[in-house]
Order: sequence, then C-alpha cells, then structure tokens
Amino acid sequence: MAKSRARSGNSHDRLTAQIKRGEFAPLYLLHGSENVTRDESLKALLDAAVDPASRAFNLDIFHGEDMDAADAVSRASAFPMMAARRVVVVKRLERLRDADARALLPLIDDPVETTVLVFTADKLDGRKKLTAALRKNAVSVEFKPPYENELPQWIRRRAAALSKRIEPEAAHMLHLGTGSNPGELASELEKLAIYTNERDTITRDDVVQAGGASRSATVFELADAVGQRKTGDALNVLHRLLDRGDSPVAIVAMLIRHVGILRKARWLRNYGLPRSEMAVKLRVPPFFVSGYLDQAARFDEQNLWHAFEALLNADNRLKSHSRAPAATLTQLICRVCSGAAV
Repeated sequence: MAKSRARSGNSHDRLTAQIKRGEFAPLYLLHGSENVTRDESLKALLDAAVDPASRAFNLDIFHGEDMDAADAVSRASAFPMMAARRVVVVKRLERLRDADARALLPLIDDPVETTVLVFTADKLDGRKKLTAALRKNAVSVEFKPPYENELPQWIRRRAAALSKRIEPEAAHMLHLGTGSNPGELASELEKLAIYTNERDTITRDDVVQAGGASRSATVFELADAVGQRKTGDALNVLHRLLDRGDSPVAIVAMLIRHVGILRKARWLRNYGLPRSEMAVKLRVPPFFVSGYLDQAARFDEQNLWHAFEALLNADNRLKSHSRAPAATLTQLICRVCSGAAV
C-alpha cells in the first residue's frame, strides 16, 4: 500500500483533465454546495475509472447516514474482479456516524493501491479527524456556487456541455428570470437544449418562448416597469407573478439586483465610457446598456438609495415569515417607484 498525496488546490478543470488522461488517485474528496458540477465530476470519474464490463463487481456506493462501515472497509480492501481497479464511493460524508468515521481512518492513512475511494459532501466539519485526514491525503476539489459575476461564464460552459452556444442577451435574460441557483439554471438550460433541437445557438427569443409563457419575460416586465417608475404597470405584473406562484423572496432578490445595476449605471454614466466598456463594468450584455442608462436617469441618487433600503427591509420581513407577502410587495413597489424614504 502507498501513501497518497493531498492536492487540495486542485480545481474542477484540473480534475477533469486528469480523468480524461486516465490518471486516478487512491483517494478523492469532492465537496461543496454546488452539487450540479460536483455530481457530474463524480459521474465522469466513475465512468472512466470503472470498467463497464465488470461494473457490477467493482463499484460500491454507500451513503453516510446508513452506511455499514465494516462492509465499506471490507469492499474497499478487496481486490478488483477481472479489472485493474475497484471504486468505492461514500456519499453525504457529513452524515457519517463518528464510530463509522473512525473505522475508515486506516483506509485514509494507508490507501489501497487497487481501489479508488471517493468521498462526497455538501459541507465539511473541520473539527473531525476524518476531514483532516482526507484534506491531508486525498485529491480534494471544492465545488462552490459561482459568484454573481461568474454566472455568465458558468451559463456559457453549461450550454457548451450540452453542445450549445448561448447568446449573451439570452444568458442575461435566463439569469435574471431564473435566479442564481445552479441547479435551477442547469435545469432551464436542459429545457432550452431540447427546445432548440438541432440548432446550435440559444437565442434571447428562445429564452422568452421556451417553457410556455416565459417566466423570464414576465420578470423582465416587472424590472422594466419598476425601472421606468410605472407604478401601475409594475403592480399589474407583480400580481401576475404572485398569482402563478412565484416566490416573493425571489422577486425581491431580482429587484435588488436590478436596482443595484441602476445605481452603478448612474455612477458610470458620468465617465463617458464606451458602451462596450460600460457593459463589462455593469456585467451585462451591450444590448441592455441603453435600457439600464435610461432607467437610471429616471432616479436621482437619493431615490435609488431609498429604493435599495426599501428592498432590504422587505427582504428581511419576507424571510421572517411575514403573513402578508402580497401587501409587503405592493407597498415595496410603490416605494421603489416613488423613490420615497422608508
């Protein structure tokens, strides 16, 4: 048996490259709350490391909350059958009982050369000995949700994995309409891939039309009505969103993002930047810059600050399980459009 070397700095891209080259370490720790990419990395690892012809004999998957540690250790220590290696996966590591974690420590400290042992977790407890041992000995890759400014690139990469190219305007609309949750964005992209069929490009119109009635289009209607300070129009769209069951918290989150862009656009317009550079700084496609500048000009700095303050207050109230979300949002729209102080 040989010691494995920890490489905690490994990125997802480096792991992918290693898998494609057929290079496998004895120990892997795939952790983090961005489980869309994490689960795909696990699948790619299993597909490459396990011989399909002997998969039934050489692949074992356990779950932390109901794992028999003795069985897991036995299978991880066994020689592969008619193959170069066997693979043992322990999912939901954070739910592992302390006694079972202790039973696994010898395998972490002295891994079996013919076994690839993989652990996955949403969240790690740094106080646990097993966590410390894995960080020391395993190839560790953390899968973090993309930051707001990383989402356009994340969306493009997800589309490329589906053999699609997505236009910047379409990616922006998808983000605004769906939110920042990677799982929901991945699901919407899969729907768009099916909707566009043999076409290789996802357009703005595809995002509007796919999935019937287009949630994204309605979300844009609300953002535009608020940005243009059209209270009546904004309230009409708001009630349509609520009637079809949209989350009040998600509506507020979208408006916080929109008002944040307007505040930045108002500040940037004084610098005489070209539209392309302004689009980069606002992190929006150039196609949308004129609309944001027009809306930003309808507010003064104090109006936008009051709007932002009202949005944060509404967010806190809704998250404290307010029993009147419709009333809270109605009052919010009136305040944001008027620019009145809270």
